[in-house]
Amino acid sequence: MIKYLMILFSTAILSGNQPTSSLPKLQSLVLPGWGELSLGEEKRAQRFFIQEAALWIMYLGAKKSSSWYESDYLAFAELHAGVDMQGKNYLYAVNIGHYDDFDTYNQTKEHQRLVKEKYASGQGFEWQWNSSDNRKTYDQMRINAVTYNKYARFAIGGLVLHRLISFIDVLYLERQNNFNVQTSLTPGQTLQVNCIYHF
Repeated sequence: MIKYLMILFSTAILSGNQPTSSLPKLQSLVLPGWGELSLGEEKRAQRFFIQEAALWIMYLGAKKSSSWYESDYLAFAELHAGVDMQGKNYLYAVNIGHYDDFDTYNQTKEHQRLVKEKYASGQGFEWQWNSSDNRKTYDQMRINAVTYNKYARFAIGGLVLHRLISFIDVLYLERQNNFNVQTSLTPGQTLQVNCIYHF
């Protein structure tokens, strides 16, 4: 997310002709709605603030849920499969959710001629589920952890996109504010409309 925000900040700086004209755009990248608020668009700003809050709630909630499920499935595996999950990679966590025990896994890899994927005996990789139902429960908790982590990544994407939308909205408002329409009517003459655009 930081990488994307840096790109957006650079765009905002390059797009401004003067430091003062860049301020609302920079504000919209820091907090969507802030730039709109500084331009006097309170209702518009409020909508952005509400959307920003919703995205942060989604992100924080998803990250917390993912962390809960992860700690739960690790503890569950240690309790019901007799494994020490400390220092094990994620592939190991996936494998123990698909096979009831260490020997079944290694035999399957042997039959598939995937000998390099076998685990060596006596190195702390052994496991034995006390029931297939517990293995399935564990695997569902692991999947839930991954799913909520994906939601968190979607929320990050939403936060970046929200800033870009606010940035474009501020650009639109600035151009709209700089476009003045002046009218003048003198006796015996037709209506004159002068459009002045301030660069």
